[in-house]
Amino acid sequence: MEFLEIGGSEPFRSYWDMYLAKGLLLIFVVDSADHNRLPEAKKCLHQLIGANPVIPLVVFANKQDLETAYHVTDIHEALALSDVGNDRKMFLFGTHLTRNGSEIPSTMQDAKDLIAQLAADVQ
Repeated sequence: MEFLEIGGSEPFRSYWDMYLAKGLLLIFVVDSADHNRLPEAKKCLHQLIGANPVIPLVVFANKQDLETAYHVTDIHEALALSDVGNDRKMFLFGTHLTRNGSEIPSTMQDAKDLIAQLAADVQ
């Protein structure tokens, strides 16, 4: 399985459609503690999924370890994930890195297993 990370900054957005058309699933990472950028993240996410109405979607609500982070239910609402469509497989994970980076949180292991299964199902 190959992963391609394309940043969310404005200069990189022109590449999104080209790579999404070849992708098996979309992994969208959002900063749970950056409340001001959530409306922009919502807009970008819905633009991406609108281009491919059936691609499976995995959303990582990152930085859940920070005190200022929105809870995953708030992220679900802020990104309007209820509107992604009934035909699409959609999963939302609260994530964070460990302090020393040496261990993989159980949530990330679950996400890894899910992503492998989704990719296998699409192929």
